[in-house]
Amino acid sequence: MEAHFLLLGLGLVLLLAAQHAPAVAIPGPECQTKCGEVDIPYPFGIGDNCSLSTGFNAICQEVQRGVYKPFLGNVELLNISLINGTIRELNHISTYCYNSSSGMMDADTWYYDVRLSPYRFSDVHHKFPVIGCNTLTYIKDRNLIDLTNGSCSGMGCCQTAIPKGMGYYQVGFDSGFNTSQIWSFSRCSYAMLMEVEAFNFSIAYLSTTKFNDTNTGRAPVVMAWAIRNGTMSLGCDEAKLNKMGTYACLSSNSGCVDSRNGPGYLCNCSQGYEGNPYVRDGCHDADECKNSPCPSGGVCPQHNRRIPLFVSSRT
Repeated sequence: MEAHFLLLGLGLVLLLAAQHAPAVAIPGPECQTKCGEVDIPYPFGIGDNCSLSTGFNAICQEVQRGVYKPFLGNVELLNISLINGTIRELNHISTYCYNSSSGMMDADTWYYDVRLSPYRFSDVHHKFPVIGCNTLTYIKDRNLIDLTNGSCSGMGCCQTAIPKGMGYYQVGFDSGFNTSQIWSFSRCSYAMLMEVEAFNFSIAYLSTTKFNDTNTGRAPVVMAWAIRNGTMSLGCDEAKLNKMGTYACLSSNSGCVDSRNGPGYLCNCSQGYEGNPYVRDGCHDADECKNSPCPSGGVCPQHNRRIPLFVSSRT
């Protein structure tokens, strides 16, 4: 059986170059902060000198007349979270389908390598589901062995978790398990790493191409990002010494925390402040009264405003 494998190269390797310039770049007012409906906050950026480093540099691309979407490499970027240190993208689905014309199985598989980039696959937000009958699929060194919509527990669909810190994955289908004998009701098998909340198994996925067609062969994936530089990444305690002048937490009233998924660190505004800690004066006083209003008639003092509190009692 001849299988056609599509192994994506530089497009999905989001960074194979140096992660940091000699000093932290400051985005200018000319830098674009939105692409289509997606906000692009620093340390991400669009265009030259608008991001912290190459790995955070997005491209704003016109996908159809008047419609713009951001991409990292050639992977569509759905949103960015500074607070959670995550991004959501559209990951490609690997397929393994019986070709009734040739009488053979056609494989279309993908790999995703971010080991030298600021990103890691989120172990919290992902599963590796496999859809199909008589299908055996591999991810790295893991193998996966009454149909109900919404249930992916072994018949027609199975899934597994992924480890923390994973920066590479490749899909492979075992040719000894295929749909050549059952193609009349289940022609294709699918496998991909995708966001847990975005996946809900449907029986229709077995007998039709609905699953692969929904997002033109792609599915949402969540990447955990951090300020990191390949294998030489600094932890929070060392980074804030700023010996190299590359400490990324530029705002006053901000600090760093170690990444929970892989090496490196993230920046957060201090308690009582909110905003973007990666830019100067990016953290501003949070309005606690707005977020947690007092009962009717009460007075809500801000944490850093000198408003005296008067307590009265009956004697």
